[in-house]
Amino acid sequence: MEVNKSLISSHVWSIINNRRSLWVSWIHSYKLKGSSFWEVKCSANPSWGWRKILAIRNLIRPYVWKSIKSGRQTNAWSDNWNACSPLRSFISPRRIANAGFNLGSTVADLIDSNGQWKWPVAWYDLFPVLINIPLPTLVDDMADRSCWKDHGGNLQHFHSSQAWDSLRVRNDKVDWVDAVWFSQCIPRHSFHVWLVIQNKLKTQDRMSIGEAGSATNLALMCFRESADMGNVSNTWDSVMGWLVNSANTRHLGGVVCKILVEDNGIQDYEASGPHEDYGPMADLEEEFNGGPGLRRMFFAFYV
Repeated sequence: MEVNKSLISSHVWSIINNRRSLWVSWIHSYKLKGSSFWEVKCSANPSWGWRKILAIRNLIRPYVWKSIKSGRQTNAWSDNWNACSPLRSFISPRRIANAGFNLGSTVADLIDSNGQWKWPVAWYDLFPVLINIPLPTLVDDMADRSCWKDHGGNLQHFHSSQAWDSLRVRNDKVDWVDAVWFSQCIPRHSFHVWLVIQNKLKTQDRMSIGEAGSATNLALMCFRESADMGNVSNTWDSVMGWLVNSANTRHLGGVVCKILVEDNGIQDYEASGPHEDYGPMADLEEEFNGGPGLRRMFFAFYV
């Protein structure tokens, strides 16, 4: 989900920076029509793509900022350019018009020739937060620059990876991540173990995986001595405890045991009955039982 949002944000970035392209020119001519992207209303029957772009505005708006140079490319009311922005969130269009400004006024339009704010003195009583807005130093021959503000408050050049990192759900790093996802793993098997750990299997499946199966124990017995698994019992908690403690191992026996736990876990899962969310395992079994994929993996490990 966050990946899709970060990719949509790249289209938003093109629009607000008026990137030279036919699509962006069409958006400005037929959708925005001189209005700010942040304030334009959604029509009654918009296209699917335009609706998705408008729907993401509130999510990404706190991260899109303007670095003031000349002040002529930054909308004073709708863009983020100071700690109180956007100013339109508390100053109504009526008050803006009564003060002699318009909704298209730029930051440069709010500063007089003496370097002072042009807005009415009465606004300081109505909106005390305006007192905290410092006067920017304008540089006439430099254009304002759009920036992406990350979680640390740093202004960065926009990239979809930056957007993803800002929009993604953040949690503490779990201790089993390297036990499930490692360079020699079979991704499909690792995904299944991840589902087991997250307790995300179907209800009837969750009821039957309380203990590691006998096939798992038999396979692990072959590597107990080399991988120091002598204290591992047949409980899932015991197996997971060993996996967490051996998450960063580079020892061959430890890596093979991690692979076996994942492989036997998914085989025990499929042996319990048909499951629509998983296909046949024949191709993966062939690979695991000495196929070229596994041989290449062991060769890479030894090298």
